[in-house]
Parts: sequence; structure tokens; C-alpha cells
Amino acid sequence: MDMKKIFKGNKYNFQILNFPLGKRQNFFSIKATHNRTKRTSFITTVNVILSELNIPSDVPRFEESDWVVNYGETIKLNNSAKQLFSDKKFLPYLENCLDLDRRIYEWENYE
Repeated sequence: MDMKKIFKGNKYNFQILNFPLGKRQNFFSIKATHNRTKRTSFITTVNVILSELNIPSDVPRFEESDWVVNYGETIKLNNSAKQLFSDKKFLPYLENCLDLDRRIYEWENYE
């Protein structure tokens, strides 16, 4: 499964990224771009994302920005992430969390 899905938020745009690693494994990550500054960051490991995707924060394979997951996990993560970024009630909360994350960690990448 090779995919890049984009969602437009109020203050951020989000990309769900999936790229095949082998027949049964994919890289999965989520990237956010702040619309005003164009600063970007992979937000796959931000606590609110981990929580909403039901990912335990203490599992080593989920500590990096891109995850190696099997095909079934890819489908589940894609569906969950799509629901998150389509939820108009959740989106403002997520974007406020990302504002804080951006201030604390000074996102340095530009798109």
C-alpha cells in the first residue's frame, strides 16, 4: 500500500504517509504543516496522536516518527487517522496541542 492522504485543518494541514517496505510491511507516519509559518513536523509520536490511535507510548517500535507496521496495522492506523482528521470537533483540540508542541520543540523544518 503506497499512499499519501492530505487533510486540511484550520491552522494545520496533515498528511498520512504509507510506503511499502516489503510485501507485508509498510512505513507509516503522520506529518503536520503549520499553514502560516509552513513549519513541518512528523507528529506520529505526539502524545495526543498516540492516545487517539491507541498506541502505547512505551513500545520501542513506536518511538520514532515513522513506524514499521504490517498490512493489517496499516489499514487500522489509516482508518483511525482519517477519522481523527475528519472530526471537526476533535480538530481544534489537536491543533491547540500542536501549537504547544511547536512552541516547545521549535519545529524547524519548512515546506
